[in-house]
Amino acid sequence: MYTAPIKTFWDFGSAYDLFISLFHLHNPEDFNIRPSWANGILNRLGEKDRKTLKLADEMMLMPLYFVHFLPKPKDTQTCLTVLEEKPESKRLEALAFAAGTPINFKELVLSTRPNHKWTQAEKNCAAEYFTYRGREVQPTFLEAVYQTWAHREEFGSDLLQALSAYYENFFAEEEQRILPVLRKGLRHAQMRAGSLSVPAMLEEISAGVRYYELENYKRLYLAPSFWSTPYLHFEDVDKDAILMVYGARPDNMALIPGDIVPDGLLRGLKALADSTRLRILRDIALAPQTAAQLSRSLRLRPPTIAHHLKELRQAGVVQVIMDPEGESQYATRFDGFDTIQDLLTRFVHGD
Repeated sequence: MYTAPIKTFWDFGSAYDLFISLFHLHNPEDFNIRPSWANGILNRLGEKDRKTLKLADEMMLMPLYFVHFLPKPKDTQTCLTVLEEKPESKRLEALAFAAGTPINFKELVLSTRPNHKWTQAEKNCAAEYFTYRGREVQPTFLEAVYQTWAHREEFGSDLLQALSAYYENFFAEEEQRILPVLRKGLRHAQMRAGSLSVPAMLEEISAGVRYYELENYKRLYLAPSFWSTPYLHFEDVDKDAILMVYGARPDNMALIPGDIVPDGLLRGLKALADSTRLRILRDIALAPQTAAQLSRSLRLRPPTIAHHLKELRQAGVVQVIMDPEGESQYATRFDGFDTIQDLLTRFVHGD
C-alpha cells in the first residue's frame, strides 16, 4: 500500500529549553551534569519555588506540546505571559496534558476535589499513567499528585511564580547565551534536510537514533534545543503529527557556562574508558544486537547492560535502531570515534 512521504516543518523557540533545562537540572546524573552545579542553580531559588518546580518536574515531565502551540517567538517571556493570562486553575492542565494523554487520566485529575480521596481504582489509573511515562510510583507520590490536582488553583499560582523566579535567577541570561546556537542548529538541520532522507537526517542530528515509526505520521515538526543534546525528545502533536526536539549544541561546546572542556569530549573519553563498554562495542560491530542478546552473551544483568548502552549512546559511538514492533537494536557507530578523536586533538591544540 502506498504511503505518502512525511512532510517536514520547522519549529523554533527557546521556551523548549526552559523546560528541558529544568528537567535536566532535576535529574543531573541522568544527563552527565555535575550534581553540585545543578544544585547550585536550583538553590538560587527560594525553598517554596524549588519544591514547586521539583513537583512539577515529577508530574509533567517536559511540556513540549504546550510550547509547540505558543505564539511566536516562543521564548520564555511569551510562555510566562500565556500562563499568566490563563486562570490559575487552568495552568496545570495547560502544561500537563498533551495529545497522547489518556482520556481516563484526564477525567480523573480534572474531577479531583479536596476531601474526596481517590479510590483504589483511581489510584491504579494514576499509577498506570505515570508508570508508562517512566516514573517510579510510590504511595507518597500518588498522594502528592492528588493534593496538587485537588488544589490546582493554588498550585497554578505557585508554578507561575516559580517559573518566573527560575527565569530571573538563571534562564534569562542562559536564554541569550543559547539563542545564537539554536539559530545555527536550525540552519544546519534545514541544510542537511535538503540532501538527506528524513530518517537519515534524523539519525545524523540525533547522534545515531534510527527511527522507524515515521510512517505512522503525515507531518513532522523539528525544533532545535541546546540543553537536549545529545538526546532526541518527541511528543505527538495530534494523531497525524509528531514533534521532535533535537540537540543543537556543538560537540566542542560545554553545557556549563565557562567550562573549557567540551561535553562531547568528556562523554566520549568516559564511555571508552571501560572494559565492558569496549567489549560491547566489539560485539555490536559484528552485527546489531538487542540489549537482551548482549545481556546473555556477556553474562551481565539487563540493568548493567542498559547503563553501559546509555553511556555509549551519549558518547555518540552507538547507533540505536528503534523498532516499534520489537526491541530496539544497537550497532557500533564508527564515525563517533572520529568525532571524539577530532575533539581531543582540537582541544589539546587549543582550537
